[in-house]
Amino acid sequence: MKPSLSEKLSRFKPGLLYVGVDLGLDSNAVKVKDERAKLLCSFEFPHSRDGYDFFHRRVQALVERHSASGFVVGMEPTNYFWTLLATDLERRRTDYYLVNPYTVRKHREGDQLDPSKDDPRDASAVTDLLREGKYTETRLQRGAYAELRQYATVHNRLTGDIARQKTLVRNIVGQLFPELSGIFKDLTSATAVAMLKNHAAAVRIKDMSEDELVAAVRADSATPRLAVSKLRRAHKLAATSVGVQDGVEALQLALRLHLETLRTLQAQEQEVTRAMLKTFQAMPEAPYMGSLRGLGALTCAKILAEIGDPSRYKHGHQLIKLAGTQPTPNTSGRMKRSATPFSGKGRARLRTILYFACLRLIQVDDAFARLYQHYQQRDKNPLTKMQALGVLMNRLLLVLWSLLRHKQQYDPARVYSA
Repeated sequence: MKPSLSEKLSRFKPGLLYVGVDLGLDSNAVKVKDERAKLLCSFEFPHSRDGYDFFHRRVQALVERHSASGFVVGMEPTNYFWTLLATDLERRRTDYYLVNPYTVRKHREGDQLDPSKDDPRDASAVTDLLREGKYTETRLQRGAYAELRQYATVHNRLTGDIARQKTLVRNIVGQLFPELSGIFKDLTSATAVAMLKNHAAAVRIKDMSEDELVAAVRADSATPRLAVSKLRRAHKLAATSVGVQDGVEALQLALRLHLETLRTLQAQEQEVTRAMLKTFQAMPEAPYMGSLRGLGALTCAKILAEIGDPSRYKHGHQLIKLAGTQPTPNTSGRMKRSATPFSGKGRARLRTILYFACLRLIQVDDAFARLYQHYQQRDKNPLTKMQALGVLMNRLLLVLWSLLRHKQQYDPARVYSA
């Protein structure tokens, strides 16, 4: 379970110095305080070997000057910067902890009673939160877990870029030939792409015959098979289309560029997917997670990329806290809400993966389907569909943790006992 505040504070020996670091691109601001919150030193250092060596020497000199028992470092998980410093601290066997950026912001604003911000103020807030034991248990991933996390990060970026390119394609087609989306539900299908490359404008299509359009699209197609009937329907609609009349050439060029970018991104996404699945399938967790029918290998890989090494968790409820899907009460005085929504303070990507995974599971797994119906139809406090899905997301995390913890294959009975 999550360590209590007293357990966190017990990790700090008497006489420690507390070092708060606000990480930045060019330099890192540092505030050093003793256990009584007295400010001892402020300085900055860059991300470089000389900078890290200077940081360590400066703090070690303070430890000797004040006869301290040692020092501990706190920082926010800012961008990739924290991984650089954390790697160096682990190499030196120096204790470090991460503090939540949201907590830092609220702590700073509470002290100042205004939203003003700068690096030294954040470093001071980090130091204070570290002294108070308000830090997380986050640590660097190692080995295959680090590889999987990096693959998942790249994959998420590529899928986001692909979605944006598809939106841009749809927007341009909406100007050139708005009726076309009624014919091609997927504007990135083989026939649609072959047509959109050079013949997306209705104002140009209506000057061509049906056979000329089909022949031109066939010449641009990467596959021999075309949905000719759809092309003929498009030719007929072009005669009465409300598509734009001016700026057509520029829009056609932009559309062609976006289609080329989309094709490149899709090829890259497939390459990353293959590498990610290869890494996942070689990991010891793969056969246990894969035994849950309905969870594809890619979904399992993404879940494991988010949670990291399962051995770091003592209980499945820690995974729920990581995802931010634990029910959050909201009461004040006489005001009480019956609904307890997610906290939403965990990993958003993990919540998204779990949501779509559960949508799939209630279709293919009888145990999850029955439990989904039970929560909606029970006599006492029946849940809405979305609330029931939220419960299943937590149940899925508990089931996965149990499989990984005990190294066992999936048994539907675990859905009820988790």
